[in-house]
Amino acid sequence: MMHATPQRASHRDVQAWQSALECALAAHDDEVALAHYPHVAHAFPSSSPNPYTPDHPLLDYRELKAWATDRGWHVRPAPERASRDEKYQPPVRFSRRARDRRPHTH
Repeated sequence: MMHATPQRASHRDVQAWQSALECALAAHDDEVALAHYPHVAHAFPSSSPNPYTPDHPLLDYRELKAWATDRGWHVRPAPERASRDEKYQPPVRFSRRARDRRPHTH
């Protein structure tokens, strides 16, 4: 699971969270990457309050999908990878779009 935590930012600093996510994805060589829901939700917070926890916002999937598509990724929830505690905030799966896949140099 990727950790997209900004180095020097508060949880409310959306651009820092987006930058950290972008860096984590850029450094990821696999075709599929998983990210913790809270990390992605801080990068793409919904304007609606989170009814499940006050610790982080709800995720705005529409904004996230637009951002991810611009960077060559498909994005969707990964509920099968969620623990019991993550039932309402499962990890987020990023999959490289076929035309944007980088050849492996390993």
